[in-house]
Amino acid sequence: MLLIDRSVGMKGMSSKREMVLGVATKLFAAKGFDGASVRKIAEEAGLSVAGMFHYFSTKEEILFDIMMAFLDEGLRGLKRICESEKPSIERLKEVCKFFSEYFAGHQDELTILSNEGKSLSPEHKQIFKRKQRQYLDIVRSLLRELHDEGLLKEIDQTVLAFLFFGMVLWTSRWYNPQGIVNPTELGEIISEVFLRGVLKGG
Repeated sequence: MLLIDRSVGMKGMSSKREMVLGVATKLFAAKGFDGASVRKIAEEAGLSVAGMFHYFSTKEEILFDIMMAFLDEGLRGLKRICESEKPSIERLKEVCKFFSEYFAGHQDELTILSNEGKSLSPEHKQIFKRKQRQYLDIVRSLLRELHDEGLLKEIDQTVLAFLFFGMVLWTSRWYNPQGIVNPTELGEIISEVFLRGVLKGG
């Protein structure tokens, strides 16, 4: 009896999906969702248009998968830091540095996240918003912990959480990882600026 190793086919499918996602990430960031054609994505991924749609049902699904993969990876990092046993102030420092470095290292994805939420289907848009809310809730919870410990200035924690993400998200508009400040140094700068602004005695 001939035994077929189905894992080989699955690995091939996974690698082709990843190829499409990688190509689409660069094109969506450079040209926007509407400006990046299906034909161009397929061509640069080494597939026919029909072949590409063997792995994705629509162009919008490609966009959604890019955004969710980026958000899920960031959320895992955020939870890992916030669920640790370290003091709250150390966790806040790590969160600042983590997101500064993570976003600096994924500028194409960050550009897509900032610009293309409007291009998602209504169903995917709701999932996207819920995922964003998880980020906000976790950071706000950490800020409330600092407030309860008497370490935080008397500023609304929801406002502070929005300000934090506004600060790190905006780096996609101006930051050049090949410039004079590397991602680690950027993380240290943002951490220093944010903490001095929100902590008592900062």
